[in-house]
Amino acid sequence: MNAIEIKNLIVKLNNQEIIKNISFVLPEGTITALIGPNGAGKSVLIKTILGLYPYQGEIKIFGENHLKMLNIIGYVPQNYNLDNILPLTVYEFLQLSTNNEEKINKVLKEINIEELKNKNIFNLSGGQFEKVLFARAILNDPKILLLDEAISETDITGQKEFYRIIKHLNKEHKVTILMISHEINMIPAFAHQVICLNRSLICYGDVKQIFNPEILKKLYQQEIIIYPFNQPIQK
Repeated sequence: MNAIEIKNLIVKLNNQEIIKNISFVLPEGTITALIGPNGAGKSVLIKTILGLYPYQGEIKIFGENHLKMLNIIGYVPQNYNLDNILPLTVYEFLQLSTNNEEKINKVLKEINIEELKNKNIFNLSGGQFEKVLFARAILNDPKILLLDEAISETDITGQKEFYRIIKHLNKEHKVTILMISHEINMIPAFAHQVICLNRSLICYGDVKQIFNPEILKKLYQQEIIIYPFNQPIQK
């Protein structure tokens, strides 16, 4: 079954066409990398799926209108602004999403950030806070995860840990993941398929078949050298 189905999607903001008539599907249980240059419409696409922008076309989640299915979607934004007057610990921040102490402790362990539990969120590094946001996104056992550059503040070691967690959630919890990524070299290691977006759909399909320098040159309008991080994960 398809977790997400996009058909003839057009998004206009301030009378400017940001997304131009794109269609694709995300099969249930897959990891998809969403790539493209700055201003390509990647974040707009994710926010449109979340119901934040008006659009033309069709968006379905497990065969239903996406607005009826938002409760099964976890989301990690590119930026998250908090009022730094609030002296919240990591645990208290997660309590804003659920009061289930057992669930919070389980997620902290799963993301490997148990040591941050009682720390003030404003004393965390950018990478640490991104992990906390990731933990928050999976608190309610989502069937779909939308990640908007969720590791932009994370160093190489932290990135590898994120990819490990993503693959773990996908394999063990059957979570379908759509992830904006600028780490081109990592994509063959963690993604099943790739969407190449530059307002219109440049390419879409199995990462092993279409992820190549020619496609990337067309997408970014320049030569892109790929240094494979690892072998593709198996479906």
